[in-house]
Amino acid sequence: MYIVNMEAVEFKEYLERGARGVKRKILVDDSSGSKRFYLRYYRLEPGGQTPFDIHDYEHIVVITKGRGSLLTMNNGVPSMKGIKEGDVIFIASREPHQFINTGGSELEFLCFRGAEILYREDVKRIIEGGDKA
Repeated sequence: MYIVNMEAVEFKEYLERGARGVKRKILVDDSSGSKRFYLRYYRLEPGGQTPFDIHDYEHIVVITKGRGSLLTMNNGVPSMKGIKEGDVIFIASREPHQFINTGGSELEFLCFRGAEILYREDVKRIIEGGDKA
C-alpha cells in the first residue's frame, strides 16, 4: 500500500517538447509500487498548454479547477472542445490530444493513465490470456 497527501508533493516544471506554462505532481507511479497505472496532477497557467500528444496508453482526466480547451482530431480534422471544472474525460489509446488553458485562471486536472508496460505486446498477450507465463 502507498499513501501520499497531494499537498506534500511538489509541483515540478513539465519540460516536454511543446509544453508551455505546465507544472505537474507525480502522485502514483512505478516508484510507488504501481505497475498498471499512474496518477498525476497538472497545473496549467493561463495561456499554458500540454504537448499535442498521442500514445498507446489510455487516460481518464478529471478537471478539478478552471476551464480551457481540449484539442483533438476528428477524422483527421482538428477539433476544439471546451472543458471546465467537474468534467471527466476519457482519452482512448492512440487518440491525439492537447490541453490548453484558455481561461483567465489556472487550469488543474488529475490524470489517471495506464502504465507503458501494459501496452508492450508480450505483456498484452499474458494479460489477455493468450500466453501462459
